[in-house]
Amino acid sequence: MKKIVTILIVGLLVLVGCGSKSTPATGDEKVVKVGMIGSDSVVWKHVAEEAAKEGIKIEIVAFSDYTQPNAALNNGEIDLNAFQHQVYLENEVETNKYDLVSIAKTSIAPLGLYSNKITDLKDVKENDKVAIPNDVTNGGRALQLLQANGFIKLNDAKFPTLKDIIENPLNLEIIELAAAQIPASLPDVAFAAVNSGIAVDAGLNPAEKAIVLEDVSISQENPYVNLIAARSEDKDNPTFKRIVELYQTDAVKQLVIEDSKGASIPVW
Repeated sequence: MKKIVTILIVGLLVLVGCGSKSTPATGDEKVVKVGMIGSDSVVWKHVAEEAAKEGIKIEIVAFSDYTQPNAALNNGEIDLNAFQHQVYLENEVETNKYDLVSIAKTSIAPLGLYSNKITDLKDVKENDKVAIPNDVTNGGRALQLLQANGFIKLNDAKFPTLKDIIENPLNLEIIELAAAQIPASLPDVAFAAVNSGIAVDAGLNPAEKAIVLEDVSISQENPYVNLIAARSEDKDNPTFKRIVELYQTDAVKQLVIEDSKGASIPVW
C-alpha cells in the first residue's frame, strides 16, 4: 500500500486514527480531511486559516499518485479531494464504481509541452521520444495536444489512447509515465506533456518554460476545469458548502494566480 503523507496545516492538535467522516476535535470544532496532489498547498493553507476562525479544522492529506485520492475519498479515509478535472472524475466513477460527485469548480490549468532539449517544436525529429501521462483522461488530453500541433492524427475516440493514433508521420515513440514522474523524464525525451500543477511543483513556470500551452476556454463548462469532490451522500453537507464559499473568494482567486505563476486560471 502506498504511503500517504498527512500534513497538518492549521492548529496544533494531532489526530489519532483516520475516521470515515468529519468528526469534532475539541468543542464544536469540525475536522475535514482534504486530499490533494501537487501545488495547491498555499491556497488551501489560506482557506484553512479562514475556516479555523469558524471552528472548521482543515487537514491536508497529500498523495503521490493520481489513483489514490478518489479511492481514499470513496473509502471514507478523507472527506473531500481537490486534484482533478471533471473528465478524470467521470472516468474514475465509471471505471471504479465510485459514488463521488463534484461540489465546486475551482480553476483550469492548461496542459503544456516542455523540453530540456528544444525550444521550438519545429526541431522535433523522426523517431524522437515523447512522454505523456499514463492515465486515460490526461493521456488522451496529451494526445489531443499532440494532434493539435500536427504530430499525430487520432480517430474520434472520446478518451484516445495510443491505439487510437491513425497517423504518426515522424514515427514518434510515445512513452506513458505516471504524471508526477514526467518532469524527471525530460533529460531522456525530446519533449513531454506535463500538467501545469505538476510543472509548477517541478520548478517549471508554464508561462516561461512551456513550448506551447493548451488552448482552453475559461468557463465552468470546460470539462478540464478542476474541482472539489465529495461522496454523493455529502454533496449537501453544510460544512463542505461553507468550505467552498471560503475557497471561492477574490482573495483565493489572487492566490491561485500568484502561487501557480499564472498557470491556473480561476473560473468562479
